[in-house]
Amino acid sequence: MAYLVLARKYRSATFEEVVGQEHIATTLVNAIKTGRIAHAFLFAGTRGVGKTTVARILAKALNCLNAPGDTPTPTPCNTCDACIAIARGDDVDVVEIDGASNRGIDEIRELRSNAIYRPSRCRYKVYYIDEVHMLTKEAFNALLKTLEEPPGHVKFIFATTEADRLPATILSRCQRFDFRNIPTRDIAEHLTKICQAEKVTVDKAAIFRIARAAAGSMRDGLSLLDQLLAAGSGTVGEEDVIRVLGTPGEERTAEIVGAIAGGDPAAALGALDRLLTSGVTLESAIAAIGEMFRYMMLIQSCGADSDLVELPESQRGPVAELAGRFTLPALVGGVTLCQQTLRNLRGLSSGRGLAEAALVRLAAADKFVDVASLTARLEALAAGGRTGPAGQAPAGRGPSRTPYRPPEPPGQKKKDLTPADGPAEPPAGRTGLQWEGEYLQGHWHQILDELARRRHGHLAGLLGPAKVLGVEGDTLRLGFDEPHEPLRRRCSEGMAPQIAAALGGLFGRCVQCEYVPTGESGGASAGAPAARKPVRTVTLPTAERAKIANDPAVKVVTDLFGGALAEVRRVGPEERDDMAADG
Repeated sequence: MAYLVLARKYRSATFEEVVGQEHIATTLVNAIKTGRIAHAFLFAGTRGVGKTTVARILAKALNCLNAPGDTPTPTPCNTCDACIAIARGDDVDVVEIDGASNRGIDEIRELRSNAIYRPSRCRYKVYYIDEVHMLTKEAFNALLKTLEEPPGHVKFIFATTEADRLPATILSRCQRFDFRNIPTRDIAEHLTKICQAEKVTVDKAAIFRIARAAAGSMRDGLSLLDQLLAAGSGTVGEEDVIRVLGTPGEERTAEIVGAIAGGDPAAALGALDRLLTSGVTLESAIAAIGEMFRYMMLIQSCGADSDLVELPESQRGPVAELAGRFTLPALVGGVTLCQQTLRNLRGLSSGRGLAEAALVRLAAADKFVDVASLTARLEALAAGGRTGPAGQAPAGRGPSRTPYRPPEPPGQKKKDLTPADGPAEPPAGRTGLQWEGEYLQGHWHQILDELARRRHGHLAGLLGPAKVLGVEGDTLRLGFDEPHEPLRRRCSEGMAPQIAAALGGLFGRCVQCEYVPTGESGGASAGAPAARKPVRTVTLPTAERAKIANDPAVKVVTDLFGGALAEVRRVGPEERDDMAADG
């Protein structure tokens, strides 16, 4: 008698035996009990998760000859001729079609012509089309009307691994069931029962490693177990699984990760070399290191007892201890770098240098400038300070980040600022700023320079033409002359919260601004340099004005400040020299 592989020998025969898809089995059982059986079903999911198995169980439930009352039953007998033939996949009334090889319109026309005939012995004629997404557009169109209103004795069951490729017209005519990837612990438990039934001895750690390698597919797990049983001598150990899978054990992976934790690139590269010499592929080694970083990240985030950590109990402790030697950002970076390296290794004939560079980067991470330290260095340089080792800004030299509280609503009593509420002193490193009208009038450009240093250059540009009119409590009155009226409206209508926040952070207090039109025809703001002599200009033609208005550089400026081009003039050579001399 021919050998029957485990995936077929131990295929689930009833809804109760379905592993990992209990939500679908429960729904179908309730539909059969209540008589609410749809005429078309769509089973969507990855390979090996039970789509064909559940389809055959449903067909047996609809057509079992020993069902009480000659009606569909949620518990088929699995002994009558119909159940046995359906389980084999060769029943005359349950037609299984491969959508990949029968994808044309002619096959669907034949299906439609045969569907009008009643089943020979069963209650329903069931059409099961696997990989239905492979059908052509014309075939789908030919199936639409029959699928929407089939004869009462016809049921359709479709299965696909790519549901997004099905037309919406097909999806809307089916009841869709999404099959999930089966959890590792459920696969391991099912494999253990099969090993007991086969009377073979398999280590618990080996079973767990097989289940984890199955990646959610029960069929993959059964196929791998079948291969190991054929290669072994009645017993299967963890070493056998490692040898067949070609993946490193946790001990060797932990050796590499331990060297990374100790900041020893030489030890990490040496451990990788010994791993590759033993026959492990480069991709498998990097994948195993990435998985180790992932488990450590999950342990730090969710705890060692989390179900997300798919490790045997004997390995959780050592991996948790190893995770304690890393920070969470370092673990996240390790996972990311390993995944990127795996993607880059695909298609390369020799990518060992790339893998070694990844290990060196992980082991010597403190010598590489990360984004946070680089940002700190740039901010310190913008504030005129120096940076220390590793790009960190020395204390008290970088730009301060004074918290700002928005103004209280009108009519509400303001609370006094206390050390607990916010700083009452000027920011560290920039002492001497005073919240007084005379001081602000005389030092307004210094205030604008400080805003620019704090990365508020666009606000400093908006406030540059303003003139300090005075200070009343927490309110700063700023005047704008007539030529800068668009800037005043921009400050008042769109940028008021940002300006108040920036000035509040600068002075360490709640600040409100009042933007006042002065009605003056021009003039410099307080503290500004003396006006240059009048410029002789020539008005440009309309076409040239339009060309300048559409210039990308001009549009960037107008968009930034929310303004429009008011006037375009040509300046003579003498005036350009004067403007250059003025800076």
